[in-house]
Amino acid sequence: MGIAASAKYRASPYVYRFPPAFLEVQVLDKILQDMISTVSGARAAIFLDDEGESIAESGHYDRDVKLLGAWKEIHLDHVRNITKRLGLGSVHAVLFSDDEGNELIVPVSGEYCLLVFLSAYTHVQDALIGIKSAAEQLSKEIE
Repeated sequence: MGIAASAKYRASPYVYRFPPAFLEVQVLDKILQDMISTVSGARAAIFLDDEGESIAESGHYDRDVKLLGAWKEIHLDHVRNITKRLGLGSVHAVLFSDDEGNELIVPVSGEYCLLVFLSAYTHVQDALIGIKSAAEQLSKEIE
């Protein structure tokens, strides 16, 4: 049952009961919202699966966050594969920087990742601390 359909899910005529999957998405959304409010310069964030599909997202960004998320997840996979092939260890984060700002993608757990859209003036190293904390929370929620 999808999230849209979950609003129709009722255990009784007077009480709405949401399926567990819906409640889990709400928890993930809250983690992203909290991260955006605490990480200076964070504009938006999207939590992605291994196929680049959005699981949860929060914030506002002028571009298509879902499309960029899918595209950046593909880049992360390529960076991971190259790093593994060269024996360079694990990828902890990948930074993309352009005229609009910075995009930082962080592996979460297994094949999941978190993409955060940051202001061009964000101190990336400071932002990474808050983003890693959110990634750890997300990892605990999906286990």
